[in-house]
Amino acid sequence: MSKLVRRTLLPAIALSTILFLLIIETSKQPNDSLYDASSHIFDSISHFTFSTDDNNNQAQSQPLLAEKVKPDNAEPAEEKAKEKEKEKEEEEKEKEKEKALDPCTVYNPRSQGFIDLRELSSISNEGKALPWIAKGYDSGKNYTLGICSNPFKKQHNEVHEIQDKVNSSLIGGYYIDSKTNKYVSIGQYATNPVFRGRKLTLTYENGSYCDAVDSRTNTRLRKSTILTFTCDREMSARALVSFIGQSNECTYFFEVRSHHACPTAPKSNNLAAVWIFVLIFLAAILVYFSGGVLYRQMKRSSADNRGKV
Repeated sequence: MSKLVRRTLLPAIALSTILFLLIIETSKQPNDSLYDASSHIFDSISHFTFSTDDNNNQAQSQPLLAEKVKPDNAEPAEEKAKEKEKEKEEEEKEKEKEKALDPCTVYNPRSQGFIDLRELSSISNEGKALPWIAKGYDSGKNYTLGICSNPFKKQHNEVHEIQDKVNSSLIGGYYIDSKTNKYVSIGQYATNPVFRGRKLTLTYENGSYCDAVDSRTNTRLRKSTILTFTCDREMSARALVSFIGQSNECTYFFEVRSHHACPTAPKSNNLAAVWIFVLIFLAAILVYFSGGVLYRQMKRSSADNRGKV
C-alpha cells in the first residue's frame, strides 16, 4: 500500500461514515430509530429493477396480446379515484397521529407555529391550581378562570356550595352569586385550544343552567365561556385576563394576553437539532485528528527527503 493511499484512507473513511449517518438521519421518520431508517434504505436499494433487452423484445413481439389483455384488466376510473382518496385519507390520519399534541398545545394551521399554553395552566404547576381573576366592571362580578384546568384550590361540596350541583372538579371558570352565595360554573374546562380564523380560542361548555331555553328542544341552556388568546411578547407577567362581555348571562367572553400565546418551536423537534450538532461535532473531531495525522506524515516524509539529500 502506497503512502498516498494510507494518508487518504482515514479521512475517506471518516467522511463516508459522516455522510452515511447524515443520510440516515435525514431519511428517518419521526418515530423511527436509526436501525429502522438504515433498513429502509437498504430495502430500497435491493429492490431496484433493471430492464433487459430480452424483456423489451418480448414486449415488442406481443403488442396485440397486450392490447387485448389491457382492457379486460383495466379498472374503472371511479374505482381508481376512490382508492386514491382512501390512500390520501390514510396518509392524513397517519400525519395526525404523528402530530399528536399534548394537552393545552396547538399548531397554527397557517404558519405551522407551535403554541404551548401549559405555562398558564396547572399542568406546568405540578398539578396545583393556577387561578386567573378577571373583574367584570359592567356586570359587577369577579370571575375566576382556569386555563385548561380547574381553578379551585380546594374541594367544594357540590350540593351546598355549587349551583345546580355541577361537578366541582370539572369547573373551568366560576363566579359567586351574591344572592345564594354559591359558586356558579360558567363552563367545564377543556384542554384543546382551536384556531377560529386567525384567533386562538378555548371554549368551556356545560356550566350551570341559564335562564334561557332552547327553542328547538325546549330545554334549559347551560352557561359557556369563550377564551381568546392574544400574543404579546412585551409582557413581563405570565398573562393578563380581561373580561370582554357576556350574552344573556349565558355566554361569557374573555381575552388572555400572554407571551405564552406566541408561536415557538415544539420541544420534540429539538432532538433533530441535537443530532445535527452531534454529527457536526464528530465530523470536526475526525477532521482534526485526520489532519494531524496527515501533517505528521508529511513532516516525516519531508525530513526523510532532506536526510537523503
